[in-house]
Amino acid sequence: MPDLTIQVQEVKGIPGTALVILNGSIDAKTVITFQTQLNAVKERGSNRFILDMEHVKYVNSTGLGFLINLSDSITNDKGGIALVKVQPKVKVVFDMLGLNAFFKIYPSRDEAMKHFQVEPSASATDQTLILKVGKPDQSSSSPAATATAVAEPMTRPARPAPPPLMSPPPAPAHPAPARGAEETITVDCGACRALLSVTEVGTYKCPRCLTLFHYDGGGKASFLPRRNVLPVQLGLNFSDDATQGLLQFVRVLATRAGFPEATVGNIEGAVRETVQTIRRYAYGNQDNNIYHVMIARAGPEIELRFADSGASLSADRAGDDGKPLFSSARAHMDRFEIRNHPRGGNVITVSKKAK
Repeated sequence: MPDLTIQVQEVKGIPGTALVILNGSIDAKTVITFQTQLNAVKERGSNRFILDMEHVKYVNSTGLGFLINLSDSITNDKGGIALVKVQPKVKVVFDMLGLNAFFKIYPSRDEAMKHFQVEPSASATDQTLILKVGKPDQSSSSPAATATAVAEPMTRPARPAPPPLMSPPPAPAHPAPARGAEETITVDCGACRALLSVTEVGTYKCPRCLTLFHYDGGGKASFLPRRNVLPVQLGLNFSDDATQGLLQFVRVLATRAGFPEATVGNIEGAVRETVQTIRRYAYGNQDNNIYHVMIARAGPEIELRFADSGASLSADRAGDDGKPLFSSARAHMDRFEIRNHPRGGNVITVSKKAK
């Protein structure tokens, strides 16, 4: 039996919708087939995908990255991806990465079909976000009461993003257009390129990436410099599930930072090697230990900092194979640094910037 079987059926009554029934694992051996067949379905005119994942036990980071890219590539307002019957072992990775807010997940095919029937003009992957200025509180004279933007995605929650570092600033004094002459414009977010629709003069916040911008009227919008995002901090064990979740998270961030596919793979390899080295040489293959990793992405750069409480590792130490420890990280990352923690253990920092 093949490692992955894919059946594609046309959904009658919902034009452009394909039901894709998957059985097996999406791993290094099958991910190319998975990508090729879904791309072929898209090229035949399908812009709605219902993926039945009841019998999918595993999805690797490349497969997950492809689903995200496929979702992003469906930009018209009648496209979308719905997932059906996602197995708990797979769903826990979605939950860990916050992707349950990125993809619509349904308990049955019928529920997924109803989604496309009820909202024929929008989808789970629609990038158009409707923003409305909050009504001023008549009981308050605070400028912030008239400047807060309330984001209302048309069809899906915004992509997971860190909380804002500060409240949106008060809007500059611009006269609002008369009620009878309201206009609606669509602009590209200056940071994440999501489509944003506005109707009134005011200061807004992109629900997808939290970048602030001001709509001046007359079709003009100015974007404020984006603040650095808060780092993500994780405490992980050395189980396959935890490592795979970390790799998938890194793949998502590296892809969004603008790295090409080959470089994303190299970054994943460096991260995997670092985890394995800590496990083998700092903890002596004792899997019940915990290490910590901090991940931050600022624009085109991604940085990871690993910390453990195991045996000290030196920069010139060789592994059992005679090669220097962290050879992949040294070769493929722009920055590699290892230092001993004052209280024992190691702090390993790697970073890479898209060219």
